[in-house]
Amino acid sequence: MSDDTNNILQRGLENIQSPFSNFIRAQTTSSLFLLVATVAALWWANSDYSATYENLIHTSVGFFVGEFELHASLKYIINDGLMVVFFFLLGLEIKREALAGDLAQTENRRMLIVCAVGGMVCPAVIYSLFNWSHGSQLGWGIPMATDTAFALGVLTLVRKHIPTALLAFIVGLAIVDDIGAILVIALFYTQEISVTFLFTSFTLIALLGVANYAGVRQPLFYVIVGVAAWWTMLKSGVHPTFAGVAIALTIPARPLLAPGKLLNKAKSKINSMQNHAGQVDVLGSRQDHEQVLKIRDYAERASTPLRRWEDALDLPVALFVLPLFALANAGVAFNASSFIESLQHPIGLGIVTGLVVGKFIGISGACWLCLRYKIGCLPDAINIHHVIGVSLIAGIGFTMSTFIATLGFDAQPVHLHSAKTSILFASVISAMLGLLYIRFVSTKGR
Repeated sequence: MSDDTNNILQRGLENIQSPFSNFIRAQTTSSLFLLVATVAALWWANSDYSATYENLIHTSVGFFVGEFELHASLKYIINDGLMVVFFFLLGLEIKREALAGDLAQTENRRMLIVCAVGGMVCPAVIYSLFNWSHGSQLGWGIPMATDTAFALGVLTLVRKHIPTALLAFIVGLAIVDDIGAILVIALFYTQEISVTFLFTSFTLIALLGVANYAGVRQPLFYVIVGVAAWWTMLKSGVHPTFAGVAIALTIPARPLLAPGKLLNKAKSKINSMQNHAGQVDVLGSRQDHEQVLKIRDYAERASTPLRRWEDALDLPVALFVLPLFALANAGVAFNASSFIESLQHPIGLGIVTGLVVGKFIGISGACWLCLRYKIGCLPDAINIHHVIGVSLIAGIGFTMSTFIATLGFDAQPVHLHSAKTSILFASVISAMLGLLYIRFVSTKGR
């Protein structure tokens, strides 16, 4: 076996990519596709072809077998079906962060949790103040959320001017923020609950947890039971995205083979291949082919299902699921007068002020309090000016805010129109303010 082939095999075994770098790459890719889908939806909804847009997203899709029928609108399939895959991926990321990321470290966890809570509570309070005596009070959860993909996409535009640790900080902040948004959706945006279906769904999720503890790692088992848990959660009245996160938390995060044993077995196999004269012929020699496959199996057994599933879903979610959601939900038809009217409505005032001002006050204020009373600390490369910049960018609430708005105002199209318009406006303003602050102010405080 040649030295080049040996080096390639060893690099393939030992070059395990950082989960954080994978996450950043997927999120920045997602932000680009989200932007394209959003612009396309806005153009479509405001063009001469707007009727085709409405007809498409409300087109009924399904199948029937005999007298059995299963159908739903395309928008419903995306929001209640495909988005569960996004929330499942989100759950995998939450579990990884809690076990091996920033959330696993006590001091970082305290700072991130306090900042995230401040960034959720303050916008919700501001929205409630604007809508206290109105029927739109239900939308208080809309400005609580941060769109991780767009936020990271914006930060990468000024990546040369910020420490890498700041990207990790906003990822951890967004993860805690997403946990809060998921709980809000499950607890406050559920109307009628079927206890039987809900109990069945939790039983199936518990079964997955027991299977994980017992060492079951077959993907097909988790897929079949997970789909059943999602369907029963859907029938229970609780939004099925909660099932996506709960199922993700049951996915095994332990390797079957310790890394040390992996290297020993792999090196032994490589050494046995080196004893053969000539080049390795994986195409013509069945023996060489099987040896290389065994090395691949060792590597797979040393990784975890959680990491493999996360890697497998990163790009499909970034390139397909989230852009489809944006295309189906971001198509807001408006003109100059309706745009201004939406922003002047209590919903618009609450959302814009909550996202732009509330996130800034909540996150940067909570960070200052943590530092002042030594509740938590910032990484060495990050200062309060960086956090202020992040708190402004955190006002980009596009995906999660739109999702919550759709849940809260689905039966109130006027309110939903005001909410979507305001979310788009606030997200653009937050992105611009965050970019300008980080580029021209935070660098001076370093």
